Amino acid sequence: MKRILFFVVILLVSGCIQTVKQDPPSLVRTLDATNKPQKSAAVVKTQGNPKSSYKALIIGNSDYDYSRLQNPVNDAKAMNDKLVDMGFHVTRATNLDHKTMQDTIKTFEQRLSVQDVALFYFSGHGAQVNGKNFLIPVDNEEIKENNLENKAVSAQNVLAMMKNTNKGMNILILDACRNNPYEGSQKSNVRGLARVSPPRGALIAFAAAPGQPASDGDGLNGLYTDHLLKALDNAKHKRIEDVFMEIRDPVFKESKKKQEPWYQASLREPFCFGGCSVVNSRSNDF
Repeated sequence: MKRILFFVVILLVSGCIQTVKQDPPSLVRTLDATNKPQKSAAVVKTQGNPKSSYKALIIGNSDYDYSRLQNPVNDAKAMNDKLVDMGFHVTRATNLDHKTMQDTIKTFEQRLSVQDVALFYFSGHGAQVNGKNFLIPVDNEEIKENNLENKAVSAQNVLAMMKNTNKGMNILILDACRNNPYEGSQKSNVRGLARVSPPRGALIAFAAAPGQPASDGDGLNGLYTDHLLKALDNAKHKRIEDVFMEIRDPVFKESKKKQEPWYQASLREPFCFGGCSVVNSRSNDF
């Protein structure tokens, strides 16, 4: 029987629990003729073997109109390199506005076939309203709580779109730092992203427990992303659930017990990069 696997990774790394740091060169803005800061241009590049059945879309948004971030572009570059080494054909897109995000996701959807392993990764601001989680584009100056549906990208819609395109396994990862993703959000009492129950054949992972803040980290990468990259170094032949389990304790300890990664799985069959030696299935909620 053919194994049909569909792998989606979304990392939302927003302002989070941040320390004050000097902007890296990628975030230092020059002034235009009107003395307004110039934004970084959107960049979309592909790398890896285009014939590979492992396909990935990586989005990293740092240069926001409101509440710029330190690490998402760095996270995207690091994940790009890691996944290319793992055999993925990767599209890496950084600093995308709303329309470009939508267009890039649509193009990725059109690249997929029912037997691909597909990975979607997002690093940037994230927010939740009324139980829905949203990925925030860099043109966030006019975003308010009441217009997220029209000016941001719904994480649940991305998952549903991918599931409809590829009838196999879906994996959704939300690495969500949620402080001030848009103007006025600091007044909201809602913290963290909403809990999402996976459909059959899916794994959904969070950088922190629902409603819990997550750290953007003090280095080049977000705290969760940094440990995800390390876990992927030794992911070959391991169950994907075990890979995410390895991330939990180091993040919990490094955050001084303020951030505890969580995942929920409902898999039809085991998935391992490079193949699994054990064929029995299981369902986990941690």
